[in-house]
Parts: sequence; C-alpha cells; structure tokens
Amino acid sequence: MKLRLAITAIVIGILGMFLTGCSNGVAKEKPKVATIMEQADISSLDPSMITDVGALETVNNSQEGLYRMKDSTHVKPGLAKKIVKPTRQGTVYTFKLRQNLKWSNGDPITAADFVYAWRRTVNPATKAADSYMFLPIKNAQKIENGQLPVSKLGVKAVDSTTFQVTLAEPTPYFKYLCALVPFLPQNQKTVAKYGKAYGTSSAKTVYDGPFIVTGWSASKGNWTLKKNPHYWDKQAVKLDQVKFVTTKNAQTALSLYQSGKLDNITLAGQQAAHEKDSQGYLSYPSGETDYIAYNFKNKALRNINVRKAISLTINRQALVNNVLKNGAKAPEGLAPEEIAKNPQTGKDFAKDSKVPQSVAYNPTLAKKYWRKGLAELGIKKLNLSLVCYDVDAFRNSAEFVQSSAEKNLSGLTINIDVQPKVQAITTMQKKTGYDLGFSNWIASYPDLNEFFQLLNTNNANNAGNYSNRQYDRYYTRANGVDSRNPQKRYADFQKAQQIAMKDQAILAVNQGQIARLNNPKLKGVTYAAAQGITLKTAYKTK
Repeated sequence: MKLRLAITAIVIGILGMFLTGCSNGVAKEKPKVATIMEQADISSLDPSMITDVGALETVNNSQEGLYRMKDSTHVKPGLAKKIVKPTRQGTVYTFKLRQNLKWSNGDPITAADFVYAWRRTVNPATKAADSYMFLPIKNAQKIENGQLPVSKLGVKAVDSTTFQVTLAEPTPYFKYLCALVPFLPQNQKTVAKYGKAYGTSSAKTVYDGPFIVTGWSASKGNWTLKKNPHYWDKQAVKLDQVKFVTTKNAQTALSLYQSGKLDNITLAGQQAAHEKDSQGYLSYPSGETDYIAYNFKNKALRNINVRKAISLTINRQALVNNVLKNGAKAPEGLAPEEIAKNPQTGKDFAKDSKVPQSVAYNPTLAKKYWRKGLAELGIKKLNLSLVCYDVDAFRNSAEFVQSSAEKNLSGLTINIDVQPKVQAITTMQKKTGYDLGFSNWIASYPDLNEFFQLLNTNNANNAGNYSNRQYDRYYTRANGVDSRNPQKRYADFQKAQQIAMKDQAILAVNQGQIARLNNPKLKGVTYAAAQGITLKTAYKTK
C-alpha cells in the first residue's frame, strides 16, 4: 500500500471514531511500521538450508539462538542467560537457557530443540550447505563423512534448560557460531509436520525471535514481520510491523526511498558516491575481500614473477575511486579491515600485517618481473582466461584488471569469461576450466580463520589450489596448539599472511563496504556485516 493512501485511510478511520464515538473515548493508535528494501527474493526460512543474505536478514529478525550479534564483531546473550566461559581446557560450553521461553505456537523452547537442530544440520542426509561450520564440534567430521551416526555429535540436553556442547579442540570463534543462523534451535514437531516443505512458506515454520514472518512464499516478493507476542524480550521490540519489499533495481529503490515508501535501502554502484552527503547515509565494512585466484595448475601462473607482474599493474585505489565508486576500499591483504585486532596493541590486523608490494601499483617493476618470468618459462606470449560473476561490480573490476595488465605487460592477453554466479563458483571449486578466477569471500563470523582457510591446502574453498607447507603449519597452529592463546594465535595468522602475500598466493582486488540510506526517523537499527539489518530495538520518531 502506498504511504499516502495508508495515511489517508488512518486519518479517515480516526475521524470516524470521533464522529461515531468510542467506548473508552480513545482513538486507536497507528501501527508502528518500517518498510525495508530486500535486494533479491529469498529462498527458504529453514535455518539448516539458508545461504542467501536476504533470508539471513529475515531470519535474524524472526529467530534467535543462544547469542545474537550486537554488531559486526561482538555477541550478546540471546536465549542463553549469559556469554559462557568454556571449561575443560576450552572444549566444553554449558549454556543455561532463560526461563519460560516459548515458540510462536506456544510450545516451550528447550535444550532439546538445540540438540535436534544441530544434529539435523550436521546429518549428511539434510545436505545443509553450511554444515562445515559445525566441524569444531566433537565427532562432526566423522558424522559428515558417514563414519558415525548423528547421535554421536558432541551436544546434549543436560535438562530442559541446560544445553552442553563439547568441541573437538578449543575454538576461539565458537562464540560467533552460536549467533549464526545454522545454529538456531528448531521445533522438531513442526519440522516433522511439514517434512520437505518445512520453511518453504512463512506458515510452515514457527518462530522464537522478536518478530514472526507472514505472507511469504517462494513466489512472493514482499512479506511482513509482525511483533511476536511470545518473545522473551518483547518489551524491547517497539515496531509492530516490518515490511520487506524486494526491489531488484537500485534506482527504483532510491526513488522509493526518496518518496518515503522505503525506510532503509542498500545503495549500489555509484549511488554511494552520489548519496554520501545525504542525511541518513551510512557505510560500514561488509567483511568482504574480492580477489582473483591464480590457478596453480597453470604452469605459467606457478611462476611467482608472472603473478607479481600482473598484480603490480593494478592501481587498486583508482579502481575503487573511479570504477566501483561504491564505498569499497583498496585492500591491505587477504583479510579486510575490522575482522581482528592485535590483542596487545589494538591495531587492526589488515594494517598490522600488510605486505606493501603485494597490493602495490608499480608498472615499471611489473615489467621487470614480467620479462624475467617469460624468460624463465621460455615463452614470449601468454593467454589467460579470467572467469568472473555476471555482476556489474565484478565485471567492471575484471575489465579494469584486463585493461591494466594488457596495457603494461607486452604479450599478455586476458579473455574474460562472464558466467552466472553459481556456475562461476562451481567452475572455481572444480579448479579447472580457467586460469584466473575472480571471486569474493564474505565472513560469516569476525575471525581471521574465515579468510585464511581459503588458502589452506586441499580446502574446498581454495579456488586456485595454492599450497605452501609453511602456510599450512601456521594455519594449523592457529587453530590447534595456539588456539587458547590470543596473542600467539594472532602471530600465527600474521606469519601466514606474510607467507601468502609475499608468495602472491592471490591477487587481492578490494575490500567491500556496504552503503545504505536509512530514514532519519527510523532509530535503533543495528547492522552486522554478514547478517544485515537488525530491527529488534528499532523505533520510529514523529
């Protein structure tokens, strides 16, 4: 409904009440409503199956786990009473749930709901895309490999309000996992009732968060969140409704915002540059690194001088300023800013561990490396294929890289192969059919492990098939013997960064930012890089 029509209808209704009289003489209060842009249709409301960011935003406002993300880097208690300190050398977490928790259908929420949900997601039969996140839990790896039944997962309900988790080894980032969608509880009765249809519409699930979802199915582009009367912290929820409106065209979204029909939108491309001085503009790190993977199966790309030469032709600052214009920043290395800080000094890891030449722009030096590399390979020309997503930002960046490299490196030809995103990702996962793979990684949780796993030998996400024993050694130490010592773990990742970037393991292109416009009258909105907008404490002023 258009805002003007909505206001007109309410005014008429109020006048009618005064004309005809009310039993208590008080006019009915106008519902408090926020209208939010969603960039794409969402695929599911099943926490075990969700992968798209839009669904994450909806679910993070309608469901709640042990913890919630306070912002991009901090957690706070959700259904759990407090943030838990692990015991038994950092491997056992015992969570006490709040009293009298209820699902939106009135069923009690118990520790058994967590046990059921986590086992369901880890079960290979579920085919959950994010089941890998459970690998720190005892026996998860063997369960995923089909070597043990799901009943052996290291989780148990000590009693109805006590949930205990045993890890395979200490995991510093486990607290963040407890705030993510795959780790939400699930109502077994509801899952059993709907079977494969569970989560395929808003009516085929139940909710335990600030809002409940109404009016959503896979065929609908708009849906509504309504305040959940059974939510344990309902007094903190000020909005009566949140309307999500799928708006795939960025200019349409901006027009709707400017006319007052959307309260919060995500800006795309050059909109961020145009709107940065507008009231309500905000920008924050997306926890994202965009990069090009060198396919190490290609003999020429195994030559470090060739890799260095290509990288040194890229003026990353010019790319983000003149091409992307979307708030993105020039990268410092593998991990973006605001993922981790030095425990002793507080300095951001990205700047604290930078290898300058790995992200520098120096065409003169690039040509020297190029001539040396070609001589070592015994060739005079090199043709490379560059696979990238069919997304404007990636296509434009790929063309910038192509132009810059070909202009400065005589004999180099780069052919861009634009593919649908899912197809491009599949191509890179197979590690064949391309020489350069333009990809990105958005952290699900704010920990360096999210990025450094990308270059660990044989990791499924290691698109270029990079392998370095020293790198693997420090990566393993960070998640093993040094996992309980923050400073040593930080130092391990620093050493891994130095190795990878000096080795030019990837070509870091840019680090992402999210730019939004938020109605200045909509207050109390919070954001987390990988989870989007949170409206639990949001409210509207007059």
